[in-house]
Amino acid sequence: MNDILDTVVAHGEIFLFFYVLADQLGIPVPAAPVLIAAGGLAGTGRLSLGGAVGLGVLATLIADLAWFAAGRVRGAQVLGLLCRISLEPDSCVRQTENAFLRYGLRFLLFAKFVPGLGTVGPPLAGAAGVGVLRFSLYSVSGASLWIGAWMALGYEAGEAVQRVVTRAGQLGLTVAVTLTVIIVGYVVGKFV
Repeated sequence: MNDILDTVVAHGEIFLFFYVLADQLGIPVPAAPVLIAAGGLAGTGRLSLGGAVGLGVLATLIADLAWFAAGRVRGAQVLGLLCRISLEPDSCVRQTENAFLRYGLRFLLFAKFVPGLGTVGPPLAGAAGVGVLRFSLYSVSGASLWIGAWMALGYEAGEAVQRVVTRAGQLGLTVAVTLTVIIVGYVVGKFV
């Protein structure tokens, strides 16, 4: 298992890129713990902080632009689909539309911190006819705040995060199975 951990650390920025991309495309994987761990690894010098933040922001922008384009082309259909498959379908559309009406594109600055808003916001902006450049600027700013906040938390707790990551590598399969069961259980529980 330490070989796997060493591989993740050796290619941490790329791993982070694909993990954040999956999260932002709507796959129900929690990005915050990975961002905290990446910040912790950066705090101990085992990961490039600038590279990790930059690739995380890039992954977020790619996913946001994909959802933005889908919203531009399919509008309410995309929003309805996302809300049907979201973990909070009852409040999904209403919450997102209210945030967009109240704050305009500024809601993208905090949307990533609120479950559901981060994925549903970009297609709503696309459906509303917002310009791509303007949307991209807000998307990058919001992603920078979101990724920066979680990674800063991990960075400050660098040694503690490093000990947790190392111990998780030693426990190996037990940790992987336990985390998978917790994540799947959470998703199934919210779905039911």
